[in-house]
Amino acid sequence: MHIGLHSKPSSKEAIPFIASLLQPLAAHQATCYASQPLYSLLQSTQGPLPTLQLLASPKDAPPLDLMISIGGDGTLLASVRYVAGTETPILGINTGRMGFLATVAQEEALAALARFFQGQYTLDTRTLLALENGCVPTAQPNFALNEVAFLKQDSSAMMAIALCIDGALATTYWADGLMVATPTGSTGYSLSCGGPIVLPSANSLVVTPVSPHNLSVRPLVVPDNAVLSVRVESRNHKFLITLDGRAYPSNTDQELTVRKAPFQLHLVKVDQSNLFDVLRQKLHWGLDVRN
Repeated sequence: MHIGLHSKPSSKEAIPFIASLLQPLAAHQATCYASQPLYSLLQSTQGPLPTLQLLASPKDAPPLDLMISIGGDGTLLASVRYVAGTETPILGINTGRMGFLATVAQEEALAALARFFQGQYTLDTRTLLALENGCVPTAQPNFALNEVAFLKQDSSAMMAIALCIDGALATTYWADGLMVATPTGSTGYSLSCGGPIVLPSANSLVVTPVSPHNLSVRPLVVPDNAVLSVRVESRNHKFLITLDGRAYPSNTDQELTVRKAPFQLHLVKVDQSNLFDVLRQKLHWGLDVRN
């Protein structure tokens, strides 16, 4: 069995915990691969680890049976790059703050791994987005698990963003930006901009404007098989495209297309919790001083 591990270099306080995971993995005769930042950090703090091999970059990743993300939701988003298109499941161990995607608490990690090796888990399948005709460098992934956003850059002026859905003009937004979010991303940036929460099983996408000038403009829910085309106009002829927070500058002289990616992501679930449990815990749904 081949298992990958990824964590951010800033998580130095979690290094002893990460190193402690290698022993039970080795006990199951798993070959472990650590991403470049994690591998370097482990080598510098823990010394040589003969059971650990280097995972130099996402494009060099060997076929993995499991990817373990150790950190917060941002770390899990970065881990997606190592398994995109392979259907390799990801187990998110939360050592961060929010934990919408990385739901396994640090103190439950060993038990979660034991359940995985015993086959006592389910897979939570999530939709991803693909950006076409964009300015993403060839070496960088053109997909996103949360959202693809088009945002103003270096200017206080609003942008005019024309949106077509399946070839039909929907509207032109006057706003600071526009994003297309998956159900997974509906609890992230889209939510903070007034978008709805969408269940992962809803087969929908959310189009959410960022600070629209016209108050009658509201988020739009569309089928996830829709093809969304975007054309941006800006005074300085430049704007930013972000994919799960990875930002790339772009010019306004092109049409950009967002559609559902041809592959999905699988998150490992080792308990019976659901999205509503997470919302009550993380967003304090139902919490009121009168309760």
